[in-house]
Amino acid sequence: MDAIRAGIIGATGFAGAELARLLALHPRFEVIALTAGAEAGMEMGALYPALEHAYRGVQLVPHHHESLFSCDVVFTAVPHTAGMQHAARLIERGISVIDLSADFRFNDVDRYERTYEVSHTAPQLARRAVYGQPETMRERLHEAARERENGMPALVGCAGCYVTASILAAAPALAAGLVEPCAPLVVDGVSGVTGAGRKATARTHFCTANENIEAYGLPAHRHAPEIAQAYSRLMPSLGSAEDIRLAFAPHLVPLNRGLLATVHLPLATDIDPAELHATYCSFFSDSPLVTVLDQDVLPKTAAVAGTAYAQVNATVDKRTRIACALCAIDNLGKGAAAQAVQCANLIFELPENTGLDAIACIP
Repeated sequence: MDAIRAGIIGATGFAGAELARLLALHPRFEVIALTAGAEAGMEMGALYPALEHAYRGVQLVPHHHESLFSCDVVFTAVPHTAGMQHAARLIERGISVIDLSADFRFNDVDRYERTYEVSHTAPQLARRAVYGQPETMRERLHEAARERENGMPALVGCAGCYVTASILAAAPALAAGLVEPCAPLVVDGVSGVTGAGRKATARTHFCTANENIEAYGLPAHRHAPEIAQAYSRLMPSLGSAEDIRLAFAPHLVPLNRGLLATVHLPLATDIDPAELHATYCSFFSDSPLVTVLDQDVLPKTAAVAGTAYAQVNATVDKRTRIACALCAIDNLGKGAAAQAVQCANLIFELPENTGLDAIACIP
């Protein structure tokens, strides 16, 4: 079979480098372009010695390098506002784009602009982009794959890391209509420091982050509207994304990699814990990258570190009739690069877990 030519814009950030690692091991994707800003001209292995063997002699090129136009697909691992700029020129040349920024996570451009407080420069593309969360948007990704076969390049806006874990934790209960429509939903998330990006800040500096846990972005973190959008799609009776009463609190914890979302779901009716567990097993029965743990076994970030996998489970407090739903992922894996590769697999009509079967490291 012919290789699928791939490029990575922003290959030197943590998510971009993780993409480079995953694609180097992929049986069908061949990386032909790695781009960088100030580090253009350097070799990838000089920045990330772990990748030296896979990319020996491969030089980073500027973001607008012509080699990108020879790609079948380009992954854009860049901050918001940069994603839309790169996507527009690539889509115009017929190249599919898997965007890891926030720029194509909302089809509602007004909602994006309110959330990120910037103007969207590619609104028509945003309105047709597919939300990149495969377990809940698989059919739409299959549809985009068919459109690509018919000559329309695909554009996927990958879900954020906190949002991915929040979706996977709650999706089975929401899709089954088990949640009280008018009740507030509470999401607590904890993330490793790589989720904040490669450039150190006062919060992510080792001396600040080590031996410390802190919340941030309160009271209205910008990922909350994305979570609400996903929950509204899963359970329309909750109302529109604007209607959902969602409290989201992200926390930074002293881990390199890992993210755990805990979602508190007030239930509309009594449900037996075994029945809830069966609902979760059924929902994810066709999802090769999601593991529903045995009843009463709770997810752990160490079990999925360095992988594309997610662990999920849910418990019920019968007295309060509140379900506690949990999901553990690697924020750089299933929360970013691995999910982007999963989306690309679907867009190019490959099994969605192709190249994503690595198991977690043993401490």
